[in-house]
Amino acid sequence: MHELGIAQDLFKIIEEKSNANNLRKVNKVRIKVGVASGIEKDFLRHSLVDHIFPKTIAEGAELELIEEPLKTMCKECSKDLDTQEEFSMKCPFCGSFDIEITQGKDVYLESIEGEHFEENQDKY
Repeated sequence: MHELGIAQDLFKIIEEKSNANNLRKVNKVRIKVGVASGIEKDFLRHSLVDHIFPKTIAEGAELELIEEPLKTMCKECSKDLDTQEEFSMKCPFCGSFDIEITQGKDVYLESIEGEHFEENQDKY
């Protein structure tokens, strides 16, 4: 279950952003999970909510996991390929198998919302 390691890395970023923005509490965390990332969203949610957030600045925070769709491009003819209908590693325009995934393979922190030490709520 490599989701726990990913969750730990994401939480380090959450802590860094919280400290940099003088947040005393994180209320909401939004994470993009690419459909081709190989990450199981339920395991990632479990790792964060049940193992990492408790007794931290993010305890009780709402966690939103957003699925990022797959986008690909042919490196031979530079055409963007429609991967919503059917994914193929062969370009329908030129027949090349040199296909690059340009979106949907990563997991990253999109945003956090929290409370400043001054009691204001802001989004970053």
